[in-house]
Amino acid sequence: MANARGTEVVVVGAGIAGVSTAYHLAARGVATTLLEKRHPAYGPTWRSSAICHAFYMAPALSRLAARGTAILRDLPATIGAPVVFRPVGMMWLVGAEAAPAWRAAVERIKGEGAAIEAIAPAEVARMAPGIVTDDAALGVWEPTCGYADPYGAANALAEGARRAGARIRLDTAMMRLVVERGRVAGIETTGGERIGADAVVLATGVWTRPIAARLGVELPITVERHGMAVLDAPARARAILPFAWCDDILCNYARPEGEGTILVGSWAGGGTGVRHGDVERPDQADDPDAYDELVDQAGSTEILTHIVRRVPAFESLGVRRGYAGLYDMSPDDLPIIDRLPGVDGAHMICGSSGHGFKLGPAVGEEVARLVAAGQAPALDDFALARFGDTA
Repeated sequence: MANARGTEVVVVGAGIAGVSTAYHLAARGVATTLLEKRHPAYGPTWRSSAICHAFYMAPALSRLAARGTAILRDLPATIGAPVVFRPVGMMWLVGAEAAPAWRAAVERIKGEGAAIEAIAPAEVARMAPGIVTDDAALGVWEPTCGYADPYGAANALAEGARRAGARIRLDTAMMRLVVERGRVAGIETTGGERIGADAVVLATGVWTRPIAARLGVELPITVERHGMAVLDAPARARAILPFAWCDDILCNYARPEGEGTILVGSWAGGGTGVRHGDVERPDQADDPDAYDELVDQAGSTEILTHIVRRVPAFESLGVRRGYAGLYDMSPDDLPIIDRLPGVDGAHMICGSSGHGFKLGPAVGEEVARLVAAGQAPALDDFALARFGDTA
């Protein structure tokens, strides 16, 4: 597809990947419409913990994560956005069995230009004296990483897309793709409006599977509900947990939210591209538009059992009402970013498997390259064909 102002692309979905795709397409001079049924960041983006890091075992993930984090960090300079990224650092803890592979991954990522280093567990304890490290073999420290404001980041990129010439259509839902003779011709909204396009990007995440199914494509995606506990730590949050955190031993993650709140989640693996097979998976959500978005006291207590052994000070903190978001999971915990089989000009971003926020800004950049230039080698590992026949 030529980089011409007369080319029309519709991007459906204004989560972090969708707004980034629209921004990077518009910045290339491609006439772009961004369609969103509610508002930017609606859906999983809004409820993301938004922790940003470069560490992954899978090289394709770590490269996109490093680039995505850099895009978020640079938004004030690139598009004049407010600061949305908080560089509090990212700390990992890993056990003896996994430590050799983690050391090798750290050296690879460092060689690719990211700020990352392997450190001794004693150094982790020195940096955060309240963290217990007696069962750990290795720490991994990413000093320039941290977390972002997911709502602010998505809205900043949407505004950047608008300034670059994209048309933003909020409160407008897609009913179906319009396909003519095997090629996408645009979309039809639930209000009956047809928006013509030479290409459509379905940045629809947890909503993608039924869209594809109506076109005869069965995507291997399940949707999981992931809860977050919210701890009240007035003026103490960063004294207790000074950085973003992920524990590969006890399967938990956390981060400060400013100086007064700490967010905590548990996970069943997949957060580094390697799943822990002996940990129970979260509940599946049959309908992304109708699931329990709140986490009650019992749910918060269950989440906190995964981390209080590591950070005993959490037991003394108040527990606020928590919340839950959704992950669209693929069988191998890697995203599915590809052309939609059988429909020329249709592309999809889905199966983000919990990695979506930090990858999203870079995924959008690469999908814009794929749509506008016809290829994006950085996305090759995320092709749907790795799962075999989907018809």
